[in-house]
Amino acid sequence: MGTGTDGAIGDWREDVLGEGFECRDLALGEDEQGPLVATLVRSVPARPRLWDRILHRRRPLEGVDVLYVHGWSDYFFQRCLAEFWTDRGARFFALDLRKYGRSLREGQTPGYVENLDDYDIEIGLAVEEIRGAGAIGAWCCSGTRRAD
Repeated sequence: MGTGTDGAIGDWREDVLGEGFECRDLALGEDEQGPLVATLVRSVPARPRLWDRILHRRRPLEGVDVLYVHGWSDYFFQRCLAEFWTDRGARFFALDLRKYGRSLREGQTPGYVENLDDYDIEIGLAVEEIRGAGAIGAWCCSGTRRAD
């Protein structure tokens, strides 16, 4: 389990996936291998078309927030998954857990964690960050549970 101050580090920045994606690191303290971070990635839906706004047409998932948490030995890189949700009006977030993908730091053992409960910290921080961004609630796709 990490020690130290937990929370967001810095501002949102452009993600490696390019246009339409931003990311932000979440501080998790450190362990014997050094500083720990999780990385929250976001993609927000495009503004509704003019006629849809004039006619007050809503996309089916407008106001819904999706939080995708990757599986074992994985990380988030699936642009099409994010686009599936944002095309329907949802705000999409993905979390690269500690020592995976964008969160892996030099000298760390990829994916190593002693206790799966440690992931509760970064999932909780991600949900807080999503709520702080004006989100209503969050869906964890891998667990299909609503967190509000």
